[in-house]
Formats: sequence, structure tokens, C-alpha cells
Amino acid sequence: MAALGAATLGATPAWAGARAPADTSLGARLYDIVKAYSRWPVHRTGTDTEAAALDWFQSELRQRGAKTSRWDYSYPRYEWTAQVRVAGRTAQTIPLYYEGVGEVSSDKPFVRSVTISDTGGDAEVLAAVKDAKADNARLAVLPVFNANRGYPTYDGLVADNRDPAAATTGVPTLFIPGRLADQAARDVQAHLSARIVNDRSHDITGWFGKPVADPIVVTTPLSGWFTCAAERGSGIAVALELAADLARTHPVFFLGNSGHELNNFGARAYLQDAFELRPTAVFHIGASIAAGGTDTQGHFGLVPRVVASNPPVASVPGLAEAVQLGNFVPTPTFPGEGAVWSQKLGSSVPLLSFAGQFPQFHTPDDRPGVATDPSLLDTAYRSVRGAAQALLGA
Repeated sequence: MAALGAATLGATPAWAGARAPADTSLGARLYDIVKAYSRWPVHRTGTDTEAAALDWFQSELRQRGAKTSRWDYSYPRYEWTAQVRVAGRTAQTIPLYYEGVGEVSSDKPFVRSVTISDTGGDAEVLAAVKDAKADNARLAVLPVFNANRGYPTYDGLVADNRDPAAATTGVPTLFIPGRLADQAARDVQAHLSARIVNDRSHDITGWFGKPVADPIVVTTPLSGWFTCAAERGSGIAVALELAADLARTHPVFFLGNSGHELNNFGARAYLQDAFELRPTAVFHIGASIAAGGTDTQGHFGLVPRVVASNPPVASVPGLAEAVQLGNFVPTPTFPGEGAVWSQKLGSSVPLLSFAGQFPQFHTPDDRPGVATDPSLLDTAYRSVRGAAQALLGA
């Protein structure tokens, strides 16, 4: 239970092995992948459940005809157990990773409500832990909300991505659901035991077709905080389908990386130490590819996400129309792992990067049927595939 954070409260393939799936229902097929990935309630790097999911993903690549391998890397793992009681009842909790270590208990911790948003990111979180440090707090408890423009604010448990190398205050910090804010201000007890240990994880690579120096690259992250159905699972489903489709006409190299919630650790390590290709193009299928939400008007549909492109979206015929289909909004700044790829590739390699967030982003409620469904997956895939074809034809 510690890992859960005390969760009580067309064409014939041109390349050997690139097989077209038999099922003609695209959305249903993609949704099956999301459900398979979502059988594990936790996808955090270094957990047994994440290891099982990586094995499953490697098998999915092989089933589609890819020759796969693993690339190991070392990283500092945040090992923890925690308990928070609010008004005498156990609450869901997860730490702000790496912020503090040791064995700490308090019945008068620093308490402040914070909101993680699609506009301000985690600025309120960072400000709160600095104030906790200034107050000489031994432990901080932060009721947390998730805010997305145009959608009701989420008041359950929310996790926050962390860079293991980032500066910290040293104040051990725990998140709890925002809905408990008023009660926590009056009555809360918390305990955290945490340490940082050296560990190893791995990325999954796959070749569709004969390895070449200039393949098309398809890449997607594989890890995350909780079930991650829409955040991670929908991108995995779309990326697998896209790679197999593109491999009908050109060799494809696939990189599935772990360590995403640790500031893209697996992607950064691989690109720094192992990547030697000169890609024809790179397609980064990031977070929330087919994520949906119910807006303040009661309509459920694809939430607005972002897309960045080199060359820019507006300069590529057909690209703006393709991304508009999936409700992707062009941005001049590459998001998340897309920025890591952009820095590595420079301006000479075509790069298309998708990412976004939604009300259940980084929460235990990002589950199949809640934040994504077959219809959204069908639309998102057609959008991404059309965008990839536009960029390759530019």
C-alpha cells in the first residue's frame, strides 16, 4: 500500500514484420490498449507495477513486428511510506518527491492549500514549501487542487512531476486532496519516512524494419504517477498504431522511455548517452493525447492540448487542419519531452510534439471511461496521423 500512498481515504507493409492490425474498429482497438495499460494502478518509475507495464509494452511492440531491446540507466529513486490523518480519518497522500528525507512526524505541520494549473504550473507548490522552510516547519501538508481553464476544478489527490536534481528546501512535503483543506487547517497529523537510493530502470526501443541511420522516430513516455489512462495510456496506444502505420513505407525507430515523472529522466539519459541517429523526422507523442473532460457547459470532449512543430505549424500545408481536428492548439514552445528532443535535434530535423493536461491529470481518477474513450481515441489518432503525413510531405 505504500506505493499507492495510503490510498484508503491501406498498403502492404514494405518492411518485414510491420503488420496491419486485423481489427477494423480503430477506436475500440486503441481503447483496448488503454485498458490493458491501465490494469496497473501505479506507473511510477522503480515500482514493481511499472516494471510489469514495461514488460507488457515491450510485448506489444513485438506483436506489431518490432525487434525490441532495453536500454538501462541509473537514477536516484525516492523511496517512501507515509500516512496522513485528517479529522481522525486516513487520507490519500503522495509526497512532493525529493523535497525532504528522513523519518518525520507532526501533529502541527505547515498546512497551505495550493493549486496546480495549466497556466501557472506548480508555482504555488514551490512558494508554499519555501514558506514552510521560512517557518522552520518539520513537515508540510498541502491540500492540492488541479485547475484547467474552462473546466471544473479537481479537488482530489494530485501529484507533481519532479527533477531529482532540482534545488529543494529540505522540508518533507505531502499532498492530500484539496477537498480536505478546511478540515486539515483544523486537525491533521502526518508521518513520512523517505530516503533516496541509487536504482536502475530502462527504456524500451524497437525497430520496425532494417535499422538505418535516418529512420522516422516515434517516441512516447511510459511512466507516470497513477493509472494514467488518458495521460499515458492514450499516447501509448496512438504511438504504437502510428509507428506500425508509418513502418509500411519507411523504417521506424521507436523509443518508449520511463522516468517521465522525474523530469523526463529516461528520455534525457537516452538522448545524452545513446542516441546517434539522423532521423528523417521525429514524432513525440506526449501527455494526454486523447484526454477528455466535461467542461463547465456539461459537454464531454477532447480538452485543448498543445502541439509544437519544426518547421512551424502554419508553414506546413495541411498541418494546421490536421491538428485542429484533434483540438491541438499550436504553440511556439516545445512542451516537456518535446523540448528535450528539440534541444538534441536542433533546427534541421522535422519534429512534431504533442502534449497537454486535463482535470484528472496526475490523479488517481485518470481511468478508462473517465478521461478517455474509443471515440476520443479515434479522433486523436486521425489528427496525429494526418499531422505526421503533412510533416513528412513538407
